[in-house]
Amino acid sequence: MKLSWHGTASILLESEGYRIAFDPFLTIPLHETTCRRKLHAVKYRTADSVLVTHGHFDHILDIPRLYQKSDTLIYATSAPCKTLMKRGMEREQLRVIIPGATFQLGNFTIRVYQGRHCRFDLGIMLKTIFKWDTFLYPKRLYELIKLNRLYAENGETLFYEIEAEGKRIQLLGSMGLDINTAYPTGADVLILPFQGTSDPARTVVPIINKLQPKRIYLDHYDNTFPPMTRHIDTVEFTAKLIRSGIPAAALKRGKVYEI
Repeated sequence: MKLSWHGTASILLESEGYRIAFDPFLTIPLHETTCRRKLHAVKYRTADSVLVTHGHFDHILDIPRLYQKSDTLIYATSAPCKTLMKRGMEREQLRVIIPGATFQLGNFTIRVYQGRHCRFDLGIMLKTIFKWDTFLYPKRLYELIKLNRLYAENGETLFYEIEAEGKRIQLLGSMGLDINTAYPTGADVLILPFQGTSDPARTVVPIINKLQPKRIYLDHYDNTFPPMTRHIDTVEFTAKLIRSGIPAAALKRGKVYEI
């Protein structure tokens, strides 16, 4: 099984020639990098299916421009499906899924669990407001906040477990678990977002303790849509995990990992 990361929470998984894209999103930096966006778009369009963790703009904004009028099916909960239809996607291309669902895509077995979006605390809000980029581009922050309202999460964040080739991968789109859900433990790989609160390291420790993964890869730590995002230093935290006996690394954009 092959895994690659393409910024934010965008993951591509491949097994026996079948590809799944999770939350495919093209970066919207302060200074447009058209070439990079085109390269990511080419990668995303190779996907046979798309799975969405939740409906925020950095998870579904680009799905219409990437997959409209294609054969690629989009799997998501009700809220993002409704948003995508408002943005021009045909109902026939969408598949509504709910926690508890299990289905097959190519060689992959997909199990769907209720997740939870991280809660933006006061610290992260203040860090965002008082960033230098915010002072330089206040209109841009306002536009991103508007996008976030248009693309509602609606309490429908999902947690995926993906099984193929005898390996289990668990994937989160945000740093949170549902307190009423019993999650399987001991997955071979946990893909864990590392942004969204003032102290990501502290936020993810209870998640790791509950799921007890064999290996951890961090994503969503990049500065994909400033000034709402920022680059998060992962070095100290991954080193601490390694010292505790858990292999861990921040995913590198575009690198292919063998699972």
